[in-house]
Parts: sequence; C-alpha cells; structure tokens
Amino acid sequence: MLKSRAPWVVLAGAYALLVQELVRISLTGQMHSMDNLLVVDAVRRLLGGGSPYESDRFLYPPSSVPFALVLTPLSDTQLERLFPFGLAALLLLGWWAALRLFGVGLRSWLGVAGVAAFALFNPAVSVVELGNWTAPVAALMAVALLLMGRGRWLAAGVVIGVSIAVKPMLVPIGLVFLLARKWRGLAAAAGIPVVACAVVTPLLPEPGLFFTRTLPFLLGGQDEFARPYDSSLPAMLPRIGIDGAPLAVVRVAVLAIAVTTAVLRWRNGGDERLRLVDTSAIVMIGTFLVSTPAFGYYPLVVLLPLVASVVVRGSAARSVWFWVAAVPLVRPLQFIGVDFLDGGHAGYRQSAKPLAWMVVAGTLLLVRTLRGDPAPPRPELPVQPAAREPERLAATSSPG
Repeated sequence: MLKSRAPWVVLAGAYALLVQELVRISLTGQMHSMDNLLVVDAVRRLLGGGSPYESDRFLYPPSSVPFALVLTPLSDTQLERLFPFGLAALLLLGWWAALRLFGVGLRSWLGVAGVAAFALFNPAVSVVELGNWTAPVAALMAVALLLMGRGRWLAAGVVIGVSIAVKPMLVPIGLVFLLARKWRGLAAAAGIPVVACAVVTPLLPEPGLFFTRTLPFLLGGQDEFARPYDSSLPAMLPRIGIDGAPLAVVRVAVLAIAVTTAVLRWRNGGDERLRLVDTSAIVMIGTFLVSTPAFGYYPLVVLLPLVASVVVRGSAARSVWFWVAAVPLVRPLQFIGVDFLDGGHAGYRQSAKPLAWMVVAGTLLLVRTLRGDPAPPRPELPVQPAAREPERLAATSSPG
C-alpha cells in the first residue's frame, strides 16, 4: 500500500498543510531564518572590504562564501519571506530522491505522508524556521545516494563535494566511497571543496581568521548560546555527571563501533540500495554522536533515506522502536518531558530527544548488522529467449 498512489484529495491536503506551515514561518518574527541571516550578513562585510570571519556566527569554510554571496542582494525581509520556501523545496527534492532510490514516487502514500510530516516533524520545521544550511546538505545526501544506487559514483562524488563545499557535514561519507572502491568519486568529493577553498581563500580579507578564530570555536562546541541545543554525547553526558576521561573513552568507543559496524554492514551485502542507506546512516549517526555540536535537525541527513527504506524487508525503519523513538520529535511534543535534563533552559529538553532517536536508530542498525541478515538482492527479471529462426520463418510463411 505504501507504494500505491494516494488519492488527489490526500495529496492536496498534505501539500496544503505544508504550505500553511511555510506561510506561518515566513510571516512571523525576525528571529526566523536567523541562521541564514547571520551568514548573509557576515558575507556582506566583503562588500565593505571586511572579512566574513570577523563575525562570531560565520562558521562555514571559505568555499561556502560564493553560495552566501548570491543571497546578499536580497534584503533581510526578503530572505525571511522567501528562504523558508527555498529550503522546503530542497527538502522535497531530497525526499523525492530518497523515494526514487527505492522505486517509490511522491504521489505514493509514503511520499504524501512524508510531505505532511515536514509540517509536523520538529527537525524539519526547525531547520526551515532557522534558515539553516543543513537542509541542502540533507537534500544532496539523498541525491548522492540515488546516484550511487544507479551506479553513477562519479556524479555522486560531485554532489557530495558540492555539499562539503557548502557545509562540511558529509566528510564522513568518504568512507562509503572507500568501501565501494570508487576512487574517482572519492577524488571528486574531496577535490571540489579543496579546490574551491584554494580559489576563494586568497580573495578574502584576513583569511587566517578561519583557522585562528572559527575552527577553534567550532571544535570547542561553540559557546553557551548554542550548547543547550547540542544533541551530541559530549554535550549531553556532562549534564548527568559523565565528563573528562570517562567521556573521552565513550567517544572513542562509539566512534570505533560506528566505523566497525559500517565496514561489517557493507561486507554483509544484500540489497544494494539498503546497503548504501544503512552504511551511510551508520557513519553519519556515529559522527553526530561523538562530535560537537550536533543540533536537533542533524538527523534529517539520514532520516530521509532511512524512512524511504521502509518498503524493503530488513530495513531498520521496519522496527517499531524506530518510530517510537521518533514520536517525541513531533512538533506538538517538543517541549514535553525529560525534566531532569532541563537545567533551567528549554534547549536541554529539546536536545535530549534527537539524541535518543540517534541512539535507538544506531542500535537498530548495529543489531541488524551483527545478525548479518540484510534484505536479499533484488531479483532479476527473467530474460525471455528469442524465438528460434526456423520457428519465426515458419510463422511468417504460414497461409492465411
């Protein structure tokens, strides 16, 4: 049923719900699209001869500057009004790509349910509200997986390379190219951001600020403003008394488990599409758990392909626990529960829920990998033998 076409009335209702939410976001408050406005405002400094890295909130590599520069002619009001629709369009592109990887269309019941979920699922709403560039990363991740599934690894490498140039979240996906031994794709994924940075960096005033100011700020988990919203283990575990050496041990252990599980999952084989989605999800979830910061909308990067994989037997999305862990991420429930982590800040309560989902999803992928029973490869359609020549001649020469 998930693959069958949904009625027009259901389709219209889903998109109406999404458009209503986008209109609400675009018309309410100057804090909306805050992340994008801070990025664009920092890049506007170039027009006055300054460096974007003079801003404490420009946290992107030099290769991202041209992408932000394109937005600078728009006023803040125009960005607030238009950018949410652009990000939503990118998320829809990613959802379409994730569905097509598994042979499902946007008109299907699964596709329509995903469109409606964008208006109700807190990570999706938050990334659009804030105007955060994680949305294009999630879209490009799904597009890259679609290209990998179709054997177009070089094109997938280009897509990953562009994504890293915009925001370097997908650097760990290089492991998937290594496991698949797709060296040209890996070269494209690594080369595009490196070349872009090499071209742009000398053109920036005071480019050294990126290394002396921005990188230390990022590697330190940002600041007290962002830390309450951080869903990573290094941000969450100290709130319950696990810090210092024990925390370092946990981080190393989780990273080792993630890499080992990704390698085992790849070697297990099975349905190639599911192998790609599972391996990339394991790599990214492991990265989000051990690195900081990892905000509540980061799971979108793996959620789109994981949810689309529900149509395949053996998928982690077929576990009831996958969905139970996702329930607290529904928009109306975002401020409920986890009071012992509140700490006087609502962000603590919100950040615990994405972490819980990542732990559950990662555990499901780990268990399925250790069991070694991935979905079997897709059956090939039998090839019909061509008619033998004597029979064809006899058929054409028969009376009648």
